[in-house]
Amino acid sequence: MTTISLKGALEGMGDANNGYQSATFDKFRGLLPEYAARVAGKYPEAGTAYGGSTVGEVNPYSADVMIPAFLSAYTSSGGSLDLFPTLTRMLPNWTIRYTGLSKLTWFNNHFKSFNINHSYKSVFSIGSYASYSAWREYMGDLGFTIDQATGMLQPSSMYNVSTVSINEAFSPLIGVDATLQNDLTAKLEYRTTRVLNLSMTSVQINEARSNDIVLGAGYKIRDFNLFGTSGNRKVKKAQSRGKSKNQQTNTQTTTNRGRSGGINHDMNLRLDISFRQQAAITRDIASGTSSTSSGNSAFKLSFMADYTLSRLLTLSAYYDQQTNTPLLSSSSYPTTTRDFGLSLKFSLTR
Repeated sequence: MTTISLKGALEGMGDANNGYQSATFDKFRGLLPEYAARVAGKYPEAGTAYGGSTVGEVNPYSADVMIPAFLSAYTSSGGSLDLFPTLTRMLPNWTIRYTGLSKLTWFNNHFKSFNINHSYKSVFSIGSYASYSAWREYMGDLGFTIDQATGMLQPSSMYNVSTVSINEAFSPLIGVDATLQNDLTAKLEYRTTRVLNLSMTSVQINEARSNDIVLGAGYKIRDFNLFGTSGNRKVKKAQSRGKSKNQQTNTQTTTNRGRSGGINHDMNLRLDISFRQQAAITRDIASGTSSTSSGNSAFKLSFMADYTLSRLLTLSAYYDQQTNTPLLSSSSYPTTTRDFGLSLKFSLTR
């Protein structure tokens, strides 16, 4: 279901000096006793005999407790003890595009278009679940499983949910795209994503974050003649004498400037630069400690030019450079890759 998980969305991931501390994660751990008490309130008290067995205490690290506490801490759709997405708890996501600045005099004189963009998307989903084979019904969806260590009745719903996740993206958080009067296009965006995976098996939250700055520019050179001016030619056409006696034969001179057969010989140029920081953090719920498992910062530069040679042939030149610097120096080392070349595309569909 779509939700709003703005709680802690922009708080940062911390660093090794503060143990990758997260206020939202600390709040989640603080909510576990409260939600364990709420779940226990629906069952007979611990130690009570029921169906020939003794009722045990609610496990604070069970899915029945952690999933509602997880939603309450990280989203605005919490508060309920339901494990699964429902229509009543869905919250809207949005995309905003503002074009009003282009109507101002200064912007209208310098830009053909000027847009400010913002987009938000957050989805809560269940990874996988199964029904308990030895589950005993107590009331509705409430029931018990058998604790293999103590033999007591363990309060539990009938579903064994192993993982749930929240996938959140600002794409972009803030972005600007513009077209100047000379047809130069430019784009600047700041994007951020966050993926939270709650595992009932390992009792951990795996958090993956990435922050991106993207800069792009494009320009079209119209009527670009790559191979000189040999494409210009003159054609003389003789017109036959009409019905009027005063009408005489005349000649007409036409000039074709590089658009033989209606082919568009424009040169398209594109430059893209991006910088990304990403990290994966493992947060242990029982101990409250956090550590990074992977991460890196990446710089990428990409340039491309394409030119239509004919109706079937397109020539492209490209250059790509990417530099990766690892967050943990012990796991890998900095690398830089560069690619460049020419490509010729032959299409039979045009």
